[in-house]
Amino acid sequence: VQRSPLRVIDLQMPGMLGIAMLWLGLFGTALPLVQQRTTQVLRRLSATPLRAASLLTAHVGWRVVVALLQAGLFVLVGALAFQVGVAGSKLLFVAVVILGALVFVSLGYLLAGLTPSEEGLMAVTQLVNFPMMFLCGGLFAIETLPSFLRPVSHLLPLTYLTDALKQLMVGAPPLYPLWLDFAVLAGCLAVFLGLGVKLWRWE
Repeated sequence: VQRSPLRVIDLQMPGMLGIAMLWLGLFGTALPLVQQRTTQVLRRLSATPLRAASLLTAHVGWRVVVALLQAGLFVLVGALAFQVGVAGSKLLFVAVVILGALVFVSLGYLLAGLTPSEEGLMAVTQLVNFPMMFLCGGLFAIETLPSFLRPVSHLLPLTYLTDALKQLMVGAPPLYPLWLDFAVLAGCLAVFLGLGVKLWRWE
């Protein structure tokens, strides 16, 4: 059910939730991993019976829980302060939050595997963060972007997450069918997770 007409806050609440999940992956996953690697924490853990798969599962599981708590807080504040809740399927909303969290946490692991130092990671994460924030439709409508930038937005996974959240939370007109949003996010998850596991290292 679409709110008629949509207010600015109706579009910004889902957009900010998507950006929060992006930051969970970039600054809440990649940065701590590189810090633990450079301070030899991961190296010490590798000397214990702890397996890499167990550590990765625990890290990812905790961050998915954090994403669900973030989403719950966004919905609570949105409903109480701005009358922005979840207009669509609650089950699909939870599913897209979990999928979005997995995508960006996996991206965090990938970036942590690619960069050996905190300084290098900060440069890389900013190169990823700014295009995602400003071109995904979360802060500004994609239709307002310069025409030469619009095709770039279609390459960003955050665009599809933001589109799905807008559809489910406020019934916004879709950029893509909801099934396509899920399919693209699932494809990004497979790529990021595969590369992240391949590039994982203890030190």
